[in-house]
Amino acid sequence: MVASKHHHVIGVDAPPAKVFAYAADPAHLIAAMPENYHMHLGEVARAGDGHVSSYTVEYRTMGLRRHATFTREEYVPGERVVDHSSLGPVFTYAVKPEAGGTALSFDWDASRLMKAFDAVLGHGDRDVEDALETFKREIEAMA
Repeated sequence: MVASKHHHVIGVDAPPAKVFAYAADPAHLIAAMPENYHMHLGEVARAGDGHVSSYTVEYRTMGLRRHATFTREEYVPGERVVDHSSLGPVFTYAVKPEAGGTALSFDWDASRLMKAFDAVLGHGDRDVEDALETFKREIEAMA
């Protein structure tokens, strides 16, 4: 199957290091997702230097209880993290300094079939945009 990538960017009025630290913590994404997913962060494994290497998530979608394991495939401190879900999608967070703050980008790739199901049944793009707005609000409140 061919991948279909979605890209979202939001400006955050905070230094890149603070934005990166917030985005790299999977608990923040779980907390920012809609309540109707009933998402719960499970086990979080950490590498020797303390960064997240994998984590599990339980959630509910289309009336079904689901479980996913995310493997942190790439970790570039202060720049980018790439998480690969056992269900297929790949999520990438990246930060770049911009005038007066930080650009936080979030990309996700999945098969075209998975993206089609999401467009009809899940509306994940809207959820990601809302989650990024929550990130912005929470990070800026910490400043």
